[in-house]
Amino acid sequence: MWIWIVAAIVLFVVVSGMTAAVRTARKHRDQYAEASRLWRQTPADQRAGALSALTPDTEPNGPVWFLIGCDHLHEYRTKQAARAFGIAHHADCNLEAAALLAFACLKAAEGKDSDIVEQIITTWREMKQPDIPRRKQDRLLLSCLESTVGNPPDLPPLGRLIWLVVGPALRPTVQGCLSLLANGE
Repeated sequence: MWIWIVAAIVLFVVVSGMTAAVRTARKHRDQYAEASRLWRQTPADQRAGALSALTPDTEPNGPVWFLIGCDHLHEYRTKQAARAFGIAHHADCNLEAAALLAFACLKAAEGKDSDIVEQIITTWREMKQPDIPRRKQDRLLLSCLESTVGNPPDLPPLGRLIWLVVGPALRPTVQGCLSLLANGE
């Protein structure tokens, strides 16, 4: 008799855990889909406001905060971007690019003459050169950015990330900095 009671309790716990995991996965999938849809459908000058409407005070939304960080970087506001990327990584630890960008932005100067490209490369080295596109979450958001920013030139994954997140004035420096990286400098 006791065995059946214990088995029923274990079965209940397993089913409850699986149900919660499915709900969490569905919630995260919906967050990524909604953030990406909003980014793609909103004019560039209105994105920050539209995305901010999806940031409840209770639980941070990783993909929304990541895209808010990208909007700040497109506008050369590195300090605001650092905060947004930090919140994004805290909300979804699978956003490895958010961690990299948060630390790089903290060290970078503001404005169109920012050293953010160099800081991203330096931070990437300091973080033991993570393979950014290996995680699905990073790939989804980079694909979202690419849909509105345009296809980057033929670049390695780190270069693609940088090209997609920095403002237009800094994009020409990406290839030059990456060639220095390839030459070991």
